[in-house]
This record gives sequence, C-alpha cells and structure tokens, in this order.
Amino acid sequence: MSYTKYIKPFKTPPSILNDLRNKGLIVSNSPAAIKTLTYINYYRFKIYLIPFMDTPSTFKEGTDFKDALELYRFDDELRDILFSLIGRIEIKLRARIDQVVSEHTDDPFWYLNDDLFDTYKINGLRSQLLNVFTKAKDEFTTHYKSKYFNESHADFKSMPPFWMVSEIMTFGNILSIYKAIEKVPFNTLPSGNKLDNLAKEFGATNLKSLNSWLTLIRDIRNRCAHHSRTWNANYREPLGIRQQLDPTITLPTPNRIYFFLALLHLMSKSLSLNTNIRETLTSLIEKYPAINTHLEAAGFPSNWESDSFWD
Repeated sequence: MSYTKYIKPFKTPPSILNDLRNKGLIVSNSPAAIKTLTYINYYRFKIYLIPFMDTPSTFKEGTDFKDALELYRFDDELRDILFSLIGRIEIKLRARIDQVVSEHTDDPFWYLNDDLFDTYKINGLRSQLLNVFTKAKDEFTTHYKSKYFNESHADFKSMPPFWMVSEIMTFGNILSIYKAIEKVPFNTLPSGNKLDNLAKEFGATNLKSLNSWLTLIRDIRNRCAHHSRTWNANYREPLGIRQQLDPTITLPTPNRIYFFLALLHLMSKSLSLNTNIRETLTSLIEKYPAINTHLEAAGFPSNWESDSFWD
C-alpha cells in the first residue's frame, strides 16, 4: 500500500463558505453560517451537506446553508429523544431481569452462578465488573466493600448482589447478561419460560427477539452518546418488527432509523411509557422541514403516518 502525504491546509469558516459558494451553495446569512462553523467542526458538519449535493462538487439548485443546518439540528434533537427513551428502557431492563431471576432462584448473587450462564460468555463480564466495582468510590460501593462478602463464587467473593452491581453496569454489560443467561433453568409449566415471558413485557415475542432489539438499542445508544450521525446511518434489522408494519406500505429500506423508531413505539406501548412516538416525530419534522425531502434516506415510507401500527 502506498501513502500520500496529507497537505490539506487549515481553513477558516469564511474560507470554507467561499469554497461552498463556488460549488453552488447559497449562503443567505453569512454571519450566522460563520458562527455555525466556528462552533461546529466542519468535518462534522459537512456530512449534513452531502444529501443536498448533485455531485461531489456541485449542490442541488436552490440549496441554502440553512437547509443543511436544519438537517443537523433535526439529527441533534432526534438523538436527545432517543437517548432519553433508551435510558428509561435501560432502567426497566436492569430491574426486571433481577426481579425475575432473583425470585426464581432465591439468590441475590445469581449472576455469579455458573449453572445459569454460558460461562464462556459470562466470565469476561464478571472480571470486568469486579475491576469496576473494586475501583468504585460511590457511597453504596464503599459501604458494601467495608462490611460484606459472598460465598457464591470463589473468584468473586467481594462482589455484591446484582441489584447493586447493576448500578455500575453499562448498557453493554446489561446486554451481555441477557445474551449469556441460559433459558432452560427457567422453563416452568404451564406458564412457559420465565425469560420469554420477561421479553414479552417489553413487546418482544421471546428472549431471542428481545436480544436482537437490545443489540440494536446498544448500537444506537452508543451513536447518541458520542453525538454521531444517527438519522440516516445503517443499522441491523431488529427481529419481528417488519411483521408488525402494514405490508401494503412499501418500505424504502429496513436498515435505517425508521425500523428502530417502530421498535421504540412497540416497547413504549408495552411498557406504558406514555410517549407518543408518532406525535414526537411529526412535531420534529414540522420544526425542521428540510428533512421532508430526505425522509426516505431515514427509511420512512412516503405515507408512514397512515400505518395503523402507529395508532
């Protein structure tokens, strides 16, 4: 592989705007545009200009700088909405797995029980949690470490009950618990598998589907947390969502944010989060109308609001 020396120079916001004008971009408010590029790195912002370009060197006729800024603001607020909802779901995921498994096993240290897990998947997580818990300075962690130990696992005697350790877990840690836990110990008759029943509380058909959803939630949560472009990025398709949507409405692509928004709508209804996803989206689209001509890139069908799924 051959390399080329990077020689592109630093450019000031006014200089960047001149380059954009030469490509056909209208800049109707230069002071506002300069201010935008002063506080938003152009390398971050330029990806919101791309949907308005005919070619890499020319903008579509009539495109104004403010159109891309609307797209940027739309994505920014969309991330805030998603992050807030994911946070509420995450709290419920922590609580319900602990309540279901603790009640079934009568063991507050159940996450240390090798009989309940694929040990290949869980041992790395346990070691990671041990490291985090050992270093933790929160009042509840220092209190526990100064007084208690457990006899559940010889390698993790200093670890606390799940309800406590879950408070220092990341979303990825929670996902690892859901993916590593074995279903067989939770088979009960006639009510079925307790972990599948838990998944149904979140709107999924079974634990496998829920884990598919949680994997996607983790991916999008990470994008939101790092302020990454979210509105038209590519995502994995969550299990069971396509079947919930009106089959007569043509979907542009299933690997965009629309399917995730449908997933959130389903979870919100199942968990009674009192959040109307359709109204929230409609209001956001009305606030930033530049998104209207680009909704297909986010996976939205042209007549998405008519789907009874959103009722």
